[in-house]
Amino acid sequence: MPSNEERRAAALKKLEQQNEQRAAAARKRKVLGISAGAAVVVVLVAAGCYLWLPQGPRGPLRFAAENRYKTLHTQCDYADQKDQVAALQQNIAQGKEQTAKLPAAQKTEADRQIKRLEDAVPKLQAQAAFVKGLKKPSGKDVPNTGDVSGELTTNFGALPFTLDRSWAPCNVESFASLISQKYFDGTQCFRETAADAAAGANVSVLQCGDRSNTALGGASWTAPDETPTQLKAAPNAQAQMGSAPTVIYPAGTIAMAKSSAPNSASSQFFLVYADTQLPASYSTIGKLSDSGLKTLKSITDKGIDPSPYDAPPAAGAKVSDGVPKETVTVSGAKLS
Repeated sequence: MPSNEERRAAALKKLEQQNEQRAAAARKRKVLGISAGAAVVVVLVAAGCYLWLPQGPRGPLRFAAENRYKTLHTQCDYADQKDQVAALQQNIAQGKEQTAKLPAAQKTEADRQIKRLEDAVPKLQAQAAFVKGLKKPSGKDVPNTGDVSGELTTNFGALPFTLDRSWAPCNVESFASLISQKYFDGTQCFRETAADAAAGANVSVLQCGDRSNTALGGASWTAPDETPTQLKAAPNAQAQMGSAPTVIYPAGTIAMAKSSAPNSASSQFFLVYADTQLPASYSTIGKLSDSGLKTLKSITDKGIDPSPYDAPPAAGAKVSDGVPKETVTVSGAKLS
Protein backbone atom coordinates (compact mmCIF):
# COMPACT_ATOMS: atom_id res chain seq x y z
CA MET A 1 0.00 0.00 0.00
CA PRO A 2 1.59 3.35 -1.10
CA SER A 3 2.48 5.85 1.55
CA ASN A 4 1.13 9.38 1.62
CA GLU A 5 4.40 10.69 0.14
CA GLU A 6 4.16 8.26 -2.80
CA ARG A 7 0.58 9.24 -3.46
CA ARG A 8 1.52 12.93 -3.52
CA ALA A 9 4.37 12.25 -5.96
CA ALA A 10 2.06 10.28 -8.31
CA ALA A 11 -0.58 13.03 -8.22
CA LEU A 12 2.06 15.67 -9.01
CA LYS A 13 3.36 13.67 -11.97
CA LYS A 14 -0.14 13.21 -13.38
CA LEU A 15 -0.79 16.94 -13.09
CA GLU A 16 2.43 17.71 -14.97
CA GLN A 17 1.42 15.31 -17.79
CA GLN A 18 -2.02 16.93 -18.11
CA ASN A 19 -0.45 20.41 -18.28
CA GLU A 20 1.96 19.26 -20.98
CA GLN A 21 -0.90 17.75 -23.06
CA ARG A 22 -2.91 20.98 -22.78
CA ALA A 23 0.08 23.02 -23.93
CA ALA A 24 0.69 20.71 -26.88
CA ALA A 25 -2.96 20.92 -27.92
CA ALA A 26 -2.85 24.71 -27.72
CA ARG A 27 0.26 24.86 -29.91
CA LYS A 28 -1.40 22.60 -32.50
CA ARG A 29 -4.54 24.74 -32.61
CA LYS A 30 -2.40 27.83 -33.15
CA VAL A 31 -0.52 26.27 -36.06
CA LEU A 32 -3.74 25.08 -37.72
CA GLY A 33 -5.26 28.50 -37.27
CA ILE A 34 -2.30 30.20 -38.95
CA SER A 35 -2.37 27.70 -41.85
CA ALA A 36 -6.08 28.14 -42.42
CA GLY A 37 -5.72 31.89 -42.27
CA ALA A 38 -2.90 31.82 -44.78
CA ALA A 39 -5.00 29.67 -47.11
CA VAL A 40 -7.88 32.13 -46.90
CA VAL A 41 -5.51 34.99 -47.67
CA VAL A 42 -4.08 33.11 -50.68
CA VAL A 43 -7.57 32.41 -52.02
CA LEU A 44 -8.65 36.02 -51.52
CA VAL A 45 -5.50 37.36 -53.14
CA ALA A 46 -5.89 34.99 -56.08
CA ALA A 47 -9.54 35.93 -56.47
CA GLY A 48 -8.60 39.58 -56.25
CA CYS A 49 -6.09 39.16 -59.08
CA TYR A 50 -8.74 37.71 -61.38
CA LEU A 51 -11.30 40.26 -60.33
CA TRP A 52 -9.42 43.51 -60.48
CA LEU A 53 -5.66 43.35 -60.95
CA PRO A 54 -5.09 44.52 -64.57
CA GLN A 55 -1.64 42.93 -64.68
CA GLY A 56 -2.70 39.80 -62.81
CA PRO A 57 -3.38 36.38 -64.30
CA ARG A 58 -6.52 37.55 -66.05
CA GLY A 59 -4.62 39.94 -68.32
CA PRO A 60 -2.43 37.35 -70.12
CA LEU A 61 -5.27 34.85 -70.23
CA ARG A 62 -7.62 37.39 -71.77
CA PHE A 63 -5.05 38.46 -74.34
CA ALA A 64 -4.27 34.82 -75.19
CA ALA A 65 -7.98 34.10 -75.67
CA GLU A 66 -8.40 37.18 -77.85
CA ASN A 67 -5.37 36.27 -79.96
CA ARG A 68 -6.63 32.72 -80.39
CA TYR A 69 -10.04 34.03 -81.45
CA LYS A 70 -8.39 36.26 -84.03
CA THR A 71 -6.38 33.38 -85.49
CA LEU A 72 -9.58 31.34 -85.89
CA HIS A 73 -11.52 34.10 -87.66
CA THR A 74 -11.10 36.21 -90.78
CA GLN A 75 -12.43 39.60 -91.84
CA CYS A 76 -13.95 39.49 -95.35
CA ASP A 77 -14.50 42.41 -97.68
CA TYR A 78 -17.54 41.76 -99.87
CA ALA A 79 -17.74 44.40 -102.59
CA ASP A 80 -21.09 45.54 -103.97
CA GLN A 81 -21.76 44.32 -107.49
CA LYS A 82 -22.49 46.97 -110.09
CA ASP A 83 -25.91 47.08 -111.72
CA GLN A 84 -25.61 44.03 -113.97
CA VAL A 85 -28.24 45.11 -116.50
CA ALA A 86 -26.78 48.60 -116.89
CA ALA A 87 -23.26 47.19 -117.27
CA LEU A 88 -24.46 44.72 -119.89
CA GLN A 89 -26.24 47.41 -121.91
CA GLN A 90 -23.09 49.50 -121.83
CA ASN A 91 -21.05 46.54 -123.11
CA ILE A 92 -23.54 46.04 -125.93
CA ALA A 93 -23.26 49.66 -127.04
CA GLN A 94 -19.45 49.54 -126.96
CA GLY A 95 -19.45 46.18 -128.74
CA LYS A 96 -21.60 47.47 -131.60
CA GLU A 97 -19.37 50.48 -132.01
CA GLN A 98 -16.26 48.34 -132.23
CA THR A 99 -17.88 45.69 -134.46
CA ALA A 100 -18.71 48.28 -137.07
CA LYS A 101 -14.99 48.86 -137.60
CA LEU A 102 -14.07 45.17 -138.00
CA PRO A 103 -13.33 43.48 -141.34
CA ALA A 104 -16.10 41.25 -142.69
CA ALA A 105 -14.22 38.06 -141.75
CA GLN A 106 -14.35 38.99 -138.04
CA LYS A 107 -17.71 40.70 -138.02
CA THR A 108 -19.78 37.49 -138.04
CA GLU A 109 -18.30 36.22 -134.79
CA ALA A 110 -18.58 39.64 -133.15
CA ASP A 111 -22.25 39.91 -134.16
CA ARG A 112 -22.88 36.48 -132.67
CA GLN A 113 -21.47 37.57 -129.30
CA ILE A 114 -23.45 40.82 -129.34
CA LYS A 115 -26.59 38.76 -129.97
CA ARG A 116 -25.70 36.71 -126.94
CA LEU A 117 -25.49 39.85 -124.79
CA GLU A 118 -28.76 41.26 -126.17
CA ASP A 119 -30.59 38.02 -125.44
CA ALA A 120 -29.24 38.08 -121.89
CA VAL A 121 -30.70 41.51 -121.03
CA PRO A 122 -34.32 40.42 -120.38
CA LYS A 123 -33.11 37.39 -118.40
CA LEU A 124 -30.96 39.57 -116.18
CA GLN A 125 -33.84 41.98 -115.78
CA ALA A 126 -36.06 39.10 -114.70
CA GLN A 127 -33.71 38.13 -111.90
CA ALA A 128 -32.90 41.72 -110.84
CA ALA A 129 -35.59 41.88 -108.16
CA PHE A 130 -34.38 38.65 -106.56
CA VAL A 131 -30.76 39.79 -106.59
CA LYS A 132 -31.68 43.18 -105.16
CA GLY A 133 -33.36 41.46 -102.21
CA LEU A 134 -30.26 39.49 -101.23
CA LYS A 135 -28.61 40.37 -97.93
CA LYS A 136 -24.84 40.65 -98.20
CA PRO A 137 -22.84 38.83 -95.49
CA SER A 138 -21.29 41.21 -92.96
CA GLY A 139 -17.83 39.69 -93.41
CA LYS A 140 -17.06 40.24 -89.73
CA ASP A 141 -15.33 37.48 -87.74
CA VAL A 142 -15.82 34.76 -90.34
CA PRO A 143 -14.60 31.33 -89.10
CA ASN A 144 -11.56 30.03 -90.97
CA THR A 145 -11.65 26.48 -89.63
CA GLY A 146 -14.21 23.69 -89.68
CA ASP A 147 -16.43 22.00 -92.23
CA VAL A 148 -19.99 22.67 -93.38
CA SER A 149 -22.02 19.85 -94.92
CA GLY A 150 -24.81 20.32 -97.40
CA GLU A 151 -26.50 19.06 -100.54
CA LEU A 152 -27.53 20.22 -103.99
CA THR A 153 -30.68 18.57 -105.29
CA THR A 154 -30.79 18.10 -109.08
CA ASN A 155 -33.08 16.37 -111.54
CA PHE A 156 -30.38 13.67 -111.78
CA GLY A 157 -30.12 13.10 -108.03
CA ALA A 158 -28.47 14.53 -104.94
CA LEU A 159 -25.00 16.05 -104.85
CA PRO A 160 -23.89 15.92 -101.19
CA PHE A 161 -20.89 18.09 -100.42
CA THR A 162 -18.62 19.34 -97.66
CA LEU A 163 -17.37 22.93 -97.56
CA ASP A 164 -13.94 23.49 -96.02
CA ARG A 165 -13.61 26.88 -94.36
CA SER A 166 -9.82 26.59 -94.09
CA TRP A 167 -9.47 26.66 -97.89
CA ALA A 168 -11.39 29.86 -98.60
CA PRO A 169 -13.31 31.18 -95.56
CA CYS A 170 -14.69 34.29 -97.29
CA ASN A 171 -15.95 32.39 -100.32
CA VAL A 172 -17.38 29.59 -98.19
CA GLU A 173 -19.25 32.17 -96.10
CA SER A 174 -20.61 33.80 -99.26
CA PHE A 175 -21.68 30.46 -100.77
CA ALA A 176 -23.37 29.42 -97.51
CA SER A 177 -25.20 32.75 -97.38
CA LEU A 178 -26.52 32.26 -100.93
CA ILE A 179 -27.76 28.79 -100.01
CA SER A 180 -29.55 30.10 -96.93
CA GLN A 181 -31.22 32.78 -99.06
CA LYS A 182 -32.29 30.14 -101.64
CA TYR A 183 -30.40 31.82 -104.48
CA PHE A 184 -29.59 28.50 -106.17
CA ASP A 185 -33.12 27.06 -105.97
CA GLY A 186 -34.59 26.66 -109.45
CA THR A 187 -31.36 27.45 -111.33
CA GLN A 188 -29.72 25.56 -114.18
CA CYS A 189 -26.17 24.43 -114.83
CA PHE A 190 -25.46 26.36 -118.02
CA ARG A 191 -22.00 25.27 -119.15
CA GLU A 192 -20.09 22.02 -119.50
CA THR A 193 -16.53 21.40 -120.67
CA ALA A 194 -14.53 18.25 -121.35
CA ALA A 195 -10.83 17.59 -121.66
CA ASP A 196 -9.68 17.77 -125.27
CA ALA A 197 -6.06 16.75 -125.85
CA ALA A 198 -6.19 17.83 -129.49
CA ALA A 199 -7.19 21.34 -128.46
CA GLY A 200 -4.72 21.40 -125.60
CA ALA A 201 -7.54 21.68 -123.03
CA ASN A 202 -7.62 19.70 -119.81
CA VAL A 203 -10.73 21.12 -118.18
CA SER A 204 -13.65 18.88 -117.21
CA VAL A 205 -16.26 20.85 -115.28
CA LEU A 206 -19.97 21.57 -114.97
CA GLN A 207 -20.69 25.24 -114.26
CA CYS A 208 -23.75 26.41 -112.32
CA GLY A 209 -24.96 29.19 -110.02
CA ASP A 210 -26.47 31.89 -112.26
CA ARG A 211 -30.21 32.55 -111.87
CA SER A 212 -30.34 34.22 -115.29
CA ASN A 213 -28.82 31.12 -116.92
CA THR A 214 -26.74 33.38 -119.16
CA ALA A 215 -23.28 32.95 -117.59
CA LEU A 216 -23.38 36.73 -117.08
CA GLY A 217 -25.38 37.00 -113.86
CA GLY A 218 -24.53 36.72 -110.20
CA ALA A 219 -25.31 37.85 -106.67
CA SER A 220 -25.34 41.49 -105.57
CA TRP A 221 -21.81 41.22 -104.16
CA THR A 222 -18.42 39.71 -104.97
CA ALA A 223 -16.01 37.84 -102.71
CA PRO A 224 -12.25 38.37 -102.39
CA ASP A 225 -9.82 36.06 -104.17
CA GLU A 226 -8.48 33.27 -101.95
CA THR A 227 -5.68 31.41 -103.71
CA PRO A 228 -5.90 27.62 -103.26
CA THR A 229 -2.63 26.59 -101.60
CA GLN A 230 -3.52 22.93 -101.04
CA LEU A 231 -3.54 21.97 -104.73
CA LYS A 232 -0.68 20.16 -106.45
CA ALA A 233 1.20 21.75 -109.33
CA ALA A 234 0.30 20.42 -112.75
CA PRO A 235 3.07 18.32 -114.37
CA ASN A 236 5.13 20.05 -117.05
CA ALA A 237 3.20 23.28 -116.52
CA GLN A 238 4.94 26.28 -118.03
CA ALA A 239 4.77 29.19 -115.61
CA GLN A 240 4.26 32.57 -117.26
CA MET A 241 5.43 35.80 -115.72
CA GLY A 242 2.67 37.56 -113.79
CA SER A 243 0.22 34.66 -114.04
CA ALA A 244 -0.91 32.18 -111.42
CA PRO A 245 0.75 28.74 -111.56
CA THR A 246 -1.19 25.94 -113.20
CA VAL A 247 -2.45 23.41 -110.66
CA ILE A 248 -4.64 20.31 -110.59
CA TYR A 249 -8.21 20.72 -109.37
CA PRO A 250 -9.05 17.11 -108.37
CA ALA A 251 -12.28 15.41 -109.40
CA GLY A 252 -15.02 16.28 -106.93
CA THR A 253 -13.71 19.79 -106.25
CA ILE A 254 -16.17 22.68 -105.89
CA ALA A 255 -14.64 26.03 -106.88
CA MET A 256 -15.89 29.54 -107.52
CA ALA A 257 -15.97 30.80 -111.10
CA LYS A 258 -14.81 34.35 -111.83
CA SER A 259 -13.81 36.70 -114.61
CA SER A 260 -10.24 37.77 -115.30
CA ALA A 261 -10.75 40.75 -112.98
CA PRO A 262 -9.51 40.37 -109.40
CA ASN A 263 -12.02 39.65 -106.61
CA SER A 264 -14.84 38.99 -109.09
CA ALA A 265 -16.23 35.66 -107.79
CA SER A 266 -19.92 35.99 -106.98
CA SER A 267 -22.44 33.14 -107.21
CA GLN A 268 -21.23 31.06 -110.15
CA PHE A 269 -19.36 27.88 -109.26
CA PHE A 270 -18.06 24.82 -111.06
CA LEU A 271 -18.04 21.14 -110.18
CA VAL A 272 -14.98 19.19 -111.32
CA TYR A 273 -15.84 15.69 -112.61
CA ALA A 274 -12.32 14.69 -113.76
CA ASP A 275 -8.90 16.03 -112.69
CA THR A 276 -8.61 19.46 -114.27
CA GLN A 277 -5.66 21.76 -114.93
CA LEU A 278 -6.32 25.47 -114.38
CA PRO A 279 -4.44 28.49 -113.05
CA ALA A 280 -4.59 28.72 -109.25
CA SER A 281 -6.98 31.66 -109.59
CA TYR A 282 -10.21 29.97 -108.59
CA SER A 283 -11.03 29.70 -104.90
CA THR A 284 -11.80 26.13 -103.84
CA ILE A 285 -14.61 25.95 -101.31
CA GLY A 286 -15.21 22.22 -100.86
CA LYS A 287 -15.72 18.85 -102.45
CA LEU A 288 -18.46 16.44 -103.39
CA SER A 289 -18.97 13.17 -101.56
CA ASP A 290 -18.24 9.93 -103.44
CA SER A 291 -21.94 9.53 -104.22
CA GLY A 292 -22.13 13.16 -105.31
CA LEU A 293 -19.23 12.71 -107.71
CA LYS A 294 -20.87 9.58 -109.09
CA THR A 295 -24.08 11.53 -109.75
CA LEU A 296 -22.09 14.37 -111.34
CA LYS A 297 -20.41 11.92 -113.73
CA SER A 298 -23.82 10.50 -114.68
CA ILE A 299 -24.76 14.04 -115.74
CA THR A 300 -21.63 14.78 -117.73
CA ASP A 301 -21.65 11.35 -119.37
CA LYS A 302 -24.72 12.52 -121.31
CA GLY A 303 -22.43 14.70 -123.42
CA ILE A 304 -22.18 18.32 -124.54
CA ASP A 305 -24.08 20.33 -127.13
CA PRO A 306 -22.54 23.40 -128.76
CA SER A 307 -23.65 26.78 -127.46
CA PRO A 308 -25.99 28.54 -129.89
CA TYR A 309 -23.72 31.58 -129.64
CA ASP A 310 -20.57 29.73 -130.74
CA ALA A 311 -19.53 28.99 -134.29
CA PRO A 312 -21.08 25.67 -135.42
CA PRO A 313 -18.59 22.80 -135.04
CA ALA A 314 -17.28 20.95 -138.08
CA ALA A 315 -19.11 17.77 -138.99
CA GLY A 316 -18.06 14.97 -136.64
CA ALA A 317 -15.96 17.29 -134.48
CA LYS A 318 -15.95 16.75 -130.72
CA VAL A 319 -17.72 19.43 -128.71
CA SER A 320 -15.62 20.10 -125.64
CA ASP A 321 -17.14 23.39 -124.48
CA GLY A 322 -20.85 24.13 -124.62
CA VAL A 323 -24.04 23.33 -122.73
CA PRO A 324 -25.09 20.03 -121.10
CA LYS A 325 -26.81 17.79 -123.64
CA GLU A 326 -29.61 17.25 -121.13
CA THR A 327 -30.89 20.16 -119.02
CA VAL A 328 -29.50 20.11 -115.48
CA THR A 329 -31.73 21.82 -112.93
CA VAL A 330 -30.78 22.58 -109.33
CA SER A 331 -34.17 22.44 -107.60
CA GLY A 332 -32.76 23.19 -104.16
CA ALA A 333 -29.69 23.58 -101.97
CA LYS A 334 -29.37 23.19 -98.22
CA LEU A 335 -26.83 23.09 -95.42
CA SER A 336 -26.92 20.38 -92.78
